[in-house]
Amino acid sequence: MQMKKISALFLSLFLLTSVFSSVHAAEKAMSVWLNGEQIRFSTSEPIVEKGVTLVPMRPLLEKLDVKLNWNEATRTASVAKEGLTLSLQIGNTNATANGKTVKLAAAPKQISNVTYVPLRFVAETTGYKVAWNQSLRQVTLTSEQQQDGSRGFLWKVENKGNTVYLLGSIHVAKKGMYPLRPEIENAFKAADYLGVEVDLTTIVPEEAQKLVMDLGTYKDGTTLKDHISPETYKKVAAFLKANEYPENTFDNFKPWIVTQNIANLQIAEAGYQPEIGIDMYLIQNAKQVKKPVVSLESMESQFQMFNNFSDPLQEKLLLQTLEPASDEAPAPGEGIDILTKMWIEGDDAILAELTKASAWDAEYYKGMLSDRNEEMAEKIKGYLNSDKKETYLVVVGALHMLGDHGVVPLLEKDGFTVERQ
Repeated sequence: MQMKKISALFLSLFLLTSVFSSVHAAEKAMSVWLNGEQIRFSTSEPIVEKGVTLVPMRPLLEKLDVKLNWNEATRTASVAKEGLTLSLQIGNTNATANGKTVKLAAAPKQISNVTYVPLRFVAETTGYKVAWNQSLRQVTLTSEQQQDGSRGFLWKVENKGNTVYLLGSIHVAKKGMYPLRPEIENAFKAADYLGVEVDLTTIVPEEAQKLVMDLGTYKDGTTLKDHISPETYKKVAAFLKANEYPENTFDNFKPWIVTQNIANLQIAEAGYQPEIGIDMYLIQNAKQVKKPVVSLESMESQFQMFNNFSDPLQEKLLLQTLEPASDEAPAPGEGIDILTKMWIEGDDAILAELTKASAWDAEYYKGMLSDRNEEMAEKIKGYLNSDKKETYLVVVGALHMLGDHGVVPLLEKDGFTVERQ
């Protein structure tokens, strides 16, 4: 049940998530990430003074796994880690590291009884690489073991002087998934074209909304109640009530639309954002350097796929979204955390297990994966058989890559040599 639910969640986080989400996000709060995990500072958030980031001391040191001794009389923090001793004093721009005096860019300070320390100095002194991403307003701390960046799932295919890099993506992300490992960034730089499922930056919101209303609403006088069981409808109403929406909010919509809207709320609550998903990150980078972006699919084809699912399948997917967390079925946030960890580590075993679990329903597997994979593979073969000697980076959901009907096996069956990078 766990892998079935996670695989369905993984595949649903695609175009709809971005279309239904606001692309005009408010100014992002600063965040601090350690090896892909966000450091939570409770109510005391990081601050910036004269270009120096100061963070609450205890949450930081706990995550850095160092021992802290606090001397209230001298207002001094002594930090110990294997091979290191460090001392910082409130109001003092001089610190000591292994007995040597070090000049700080800013002195530690106390605000409302919370001790703040310079983030970069403490992190670098304890052995972490520090990076700042202005667009994400994110500070990333990376241990030596993790400094290669998120691994993801990358393959390379060559034919007739053409090269196609295949990147299995995850469509929503947390900031801690960045940076990507150099091989992915280098594949992007080498590419003449970026290929994606759909170039979301070309979608006109009004057109997307019209298509959703045309396909996703009932026009025959029926409502959601007429297409799902009373028990399922009660669960939808309970979800809406718990989230302070009117219980009839979704009455005019088909189950596939309801499923996506509920998933969007769950995703946002878990701290994930489609606008910084791997696809969008690379699309935005391509736009900045004027690299052409090509779509392997269309907004219409993806919407039609969901709309063509039978009522029973649509209800099954809706119920999976509404299922409470259990030992067998994780909460949506926990499920996406599993996907994120899988992607950061490039865990083939988990990806293979999720791909296998996607076959839980024949109609679902055919519409969501096998049919689409064959169409994607045909377009990729076109790139490889061209006489133009061009390079592509093709980025599609990671679950499209493996399995009996995955893009990689389909290319191999046609004689192409696909190498994992």
